[in-house]
Amino acid sequence: MTYQTKKLILYVLAIGVGTAFVVALFEFPEYSSQFGTLVLALTLGVLMWYAHDTNRIANETVSQTELQTMPIMALYIRNIDDGTRDEKTVHRLKQYAITQQVNQSISPSPFFIALRNMGNGPAFNTVIENENFLAEKYQTRFFAPLKDEHAVKVIKKPADKIRNLADLNAEVFSIKCQSFLGKHYEYKYRIVDVEEKIVEFLK
Repeated sequence: MTYQTKKLILYVLAIGVGTAFVVALFEFPEYSSQFGTLVLALTLGVLMWYAHDTNRIANETVSQTELQTMPIMALYIRNIDDGTRDEKTVHRLKQYAITQQVNQSISPSPFFIALRNMGNGPAFNTVIENENFLAEKYQTRFFAPLKDEHAVKVIKKPADKIRNLADLNAEVFSIKCQSFLGKHYEYKYRIVDVEEKIVEFLK
C-alpha cells in the first residue's frame, strides 16, 4: 500500500468518525461526554499510527538511499604487466607485488592484490584483514565510486615476506570500509588460486 493510499484512508476515517460523532451527538445528547471521550481516544490512536507509519517510511527512505550509494568492495589478483600498462605504472605496481622465493632469493612475482570499489558510493577507511597475512602498504584507503581500483601489499604475519604463491591459496580476506554516511561494511573473499587469478566471493 502506497503512502498516498494510506493518507486517503486516514482522511476517509477521520471524516467518517467526525460525521458519526455529530449524528450521535444530535440523536443521543445525554451521551455527549462518552462520545467525546471515544472520539478523543480514536483520534489519539489514529495520530499514533500515522506518526509510526511516517517514521517507518522515513527509515525506509534512508535505507534506500544507503543501498543506492553504498560502496561494494571487490578483491582481484592482477598481473603487474598485463600488456596495457606503461613502464612507469608497472614500476610503481612492483612495490605491491606478491613475493616469491626463486632459488635462494625473495623476488617480486608477476602478481599483486587489487581492491576495487564496484558500488555507487565512495569507500572510506578501507582495510584488508586476514588471520595469517597482513596488509603492509596501501596504494590508498579511499576508493571513489564506480570501479576505482588500487593495489595493496600483503605480507605474512608478523612481518615476513611471502615465499610461495600457493601460501595464499584458500586464504579468506575480509575487506572493511565505511560509506560517506558512516555505515560500516564488510566483504569476504577466498583466494582460490593466485597463479590462475581465481577469487571467490563469500559474503
